Amino acid sequence: MTRYRRLLWGLGALGAIAILDGALAAAWGETLPLSDINRLPVQEALPGPGRSGDAAAESGLSERYSGGYVLGPGDRIRIDIFNIPEFSGPENGVHEVLVDGTLTLPLAGIVAVQGLTLGEAQTALANRYASLLTRPPQLTVTLLSARPVRVVVAGEVNRPGTYTIELEAETSGSAGGGTGRQWPTLTQVIQEAGGITQQANIKDIQVRRPQRQGDAILTASLWDLIRTGDISQDVRLRDGDTIVIPKAVAILPEESVAIASANFSPAEMPVQVVGEVASPGSVTLPANATLNQAILAAGGFERSRARSSTVQLVRLNPDGSVDQRTVDVDLAASANDTTNPILRPNDVVIVDRNTAATAGDTIGLFLRPFTSLTAVLRLLGF
Repeated sequence: MTRYRRLLWGLGALGAIAILDGALAAAWGETLPLSDINRLPVQEALPGPGRSGDAAAESGLSERYSGGYVLGPGDRIRIDIFNIPEFSGPENGVHEVLVDGTLTLPLAGIVAVQGLTLGEAQTALANRYASLLTRPPQLTVTLLSARPVRVVVAGEVNRPGTYTIELEAETSGSAGGGTGRQWPTLTQVIQEAGGITQQANIKDIQVRRPQRQGDAILTASLWDLIRTGDISQDVRLRDGDTIVIPKAVAILPEESVAIASANFSPAEMPVQVVGEVASPGSVTLPANATLNQAILAAGGFERSRARSSTVQLVRLNPDGSVDQRTVDVDLAASANDTTNPILRPNDVVIVDRNTAATAGDTIGLFLRPFTSLTAVLRLLGF
């Protein structure tokens, strides 16, 4: 009887092990593939306290705009399909997005990926291969190298137009010491466009970003960047962005001086100083320099000849018109519109002669023929 009980216990243990092994094998074989995972329902996020549904949706869109990379022509990606080396790895899985925004893949054929994030492209490829393979694939997509960023700069910059910027490599902080890619910033692109003009409104810059749901409009204030150090205002740009810098209605002189020291302003500007100064001609000044700086850069007034109380300021406007005005000079004044105005590139400062110099030059003009006659008579011995 004891021997019979032991035999029954042994058979029961073997049966339990077999059942457990079968359950594990079934669970392992029914692992949900990536394509099915993406079809699972996702709980919809609810607005937080004090936030409406629209505000929450706008916040979610902003996070999307600042987040995932969107594929486009020129991107190089790597596709890895688990246990299918013929379509995977550095030799068989590296592909470049063609100019029409598609990938040409073995077995799957042509797949459109332009405008998709890496996650969306991964889902689309998994779905495509799922109908072609015997079982759903375990598939991953990795970005190997990003295409150059092409942006448009419009408005108050010195050289508006389209600019193509290569992504700069940056060293990762990981122990492996790998390298990543850094998006170009708003100030970097403005520098490429020659810097802002003196009429630029840097407090309300718009960045228009194309998205599949429609264009997003981001706003940035470079004034907050230079005054408070808010680095979030130096927006990271994406391929296809359009930067619009509006024209300012009015800029205070003290603001112009502060903006001139920023790296997105032109470093220098040419100004002409002519007339009764020590070194008349073209002078190179810092951006947003004042009238007093121009006079001093030209060596200052000629004391015996210059009219130091007033000067003439001539300005060529962008529309081709010319403005000329008389400015009362005060070398002790700070930047202001009345006695020490901010200059613009290619302004002309004219320093007139004083009364004594004008009278002396007029008398010399009348006496010049007699002086020449006296010199001739001396040569003849008279």
